[in-house]
Parts: sequence; C-alpha cells; structure tokens
Amino acid sequence: MKKNILYLFAHQDDEFGTFIDISKKIKNYNIYVFYLTSGYSSKISKYKLLKRDKESIKVLHKLGVRKKNIIFLGKKLNIKVNRLYVNLSKAYKELILFTKFIKPHILITHSWEGGHEDHDACNLIARKVGFKFKNINKFKEFSLYNAYKCRLLYFKVFNPIKKKGTYSRTNFCSRLLHIRFLFYYTTQFKIWIGLYPFIIMHYLFLGYNFLQPLNNSKKIKKPHTGRLLYEIRNFCNFKEFKEKTIFFLSH
Repeated sequence: MKKNILYLFAHQDDEFGTFIDISKKIKNYNIYVFYLTSGYSSKISKYKLLKRDKESIKVLHKLGVRKKNIIFLGKKLNIKVNRLYVNLSKAYKELILFTKFIKPHILITHSWEGGHEDHDACNLIARKVGFKFKNINKFKEFSLYNAYKCRLLYFKVFNPIKKKGTYSRTNFCSRLLHIRFLFYYTTQFKIWIGLYPFIIMHYLFLGYNFLQPLNNSKKIKKPHTGRLLYEIRNFCNFKEFKEKTIFFLSH
C-alpha cells in the first residue's frame, strides 16, 4: 500500500520549488497538496483568484497529482495572503481533520528562512503536525527565496540556509518541461518577472530540488541575522511574527 506525502504550500504556484521532487515521487506515493492561504489579497479579484487556483491545478495535474488531492484549505478558511501567521491554530485544526483519513507518513513544506511570513508559518504548522504524529524526522523543507547573505541583490532564489540535505535531480528534457510550467502562472506575472531569470537558470543548468530536514525546534528563533526578506518588503517584522506565534508550538 502506498504511503502518503503531504505538501504544504502557502500560495498557489509555490509548487514550483518542488516540481522535480513531485514528479519523482508521484509513482510510489499518494500525493496530497494543501494551500494554506486563499491566495487572495485586496489586489486580487475573485475571478483572478479562481484563475490562480486553476493554474496550479493544471500544473499539478501535468505532474500527475489528482485534482481531488489538491485542497485549497486557506480558501475555505478565508485566510488571506500575509495573514497565515495570525491564523495558525485555525489552519492547523482544519489540517488535522484531514489527517484522520490521510495519515502524513511524509510531509514537505517551506523552509524556515524569513523569505515570506506565510512560508515560515507553513513551517510552524508542519512542525506541530510532526510533533503530534511523532514522525517529524521524516518531514522535509525546501527553500524558495530569502535574503540570507545577500549583498548585490536583496533576495536569492533556492538559497537554503542549511546546506545538509538531499538532492532530487532530473534529465534535461524534464528540466525544459518544468521551465515551461513556469509560464502557466499568468495571474501573478508581475511578480514572476523578477523570479523567472533565477528559476529558469536553476532548472536549466542545475536541474535539482533540494530538501533538508524540517526544523524541529519548539522555539521561535530568527532564521538568520540581519533583516529578513519579508521585513525588507515591509510585509511584517520578526518581532510581531514571534509575538503572534510564540505559543503555537507549545500548546
């Protein structure tokens, strides 16, 4: 019987950081994808939000994920972008309802890296799930982007803070296919313009996804020294983030 892998993403399109990993695991595992925010902000219309859902469904379907295994949990709970860290308990409780039927043998989510506060919030939820099922040692995290050791640019893509982990590699033809998927995300085109060069270069010339062990600390510690990317972008500051999340892992 196949084991279950749960991928916890903050937003539609975050799956771009695990294209290779999903495509390699799809034959041997039951894969479930959860989006923990609605993907909605005041700048996104309901029509555009629905289109954003469909973009991720289309890409995941091409990777082999069944539509019924794609759950827009954040949309159901009306958790807006940038607000997951103040809705941790609500998202966690809803996710746990699913785990009554879908035991998470493996769980993969965003790294604790200070890139986006929603990403870090996903990491905290994954930790609590791991503590509950006592299998956190099998849970993994992946880097999308952060400001760690950035000098010339204010952020880097696929820039893991910790370098110990495992690499999922693929052949050149698959890399080209994954690059093609990037252009399905038309609703967020303005944001993607800044990401395309880095992601395309990575998939074209390196062709791997990097997974490292999930942060297993019950303490809320700053991911790295200096200003975090979400602080630079004025989305949130770490002091506020910590104040809102400090008791989540211990209760």
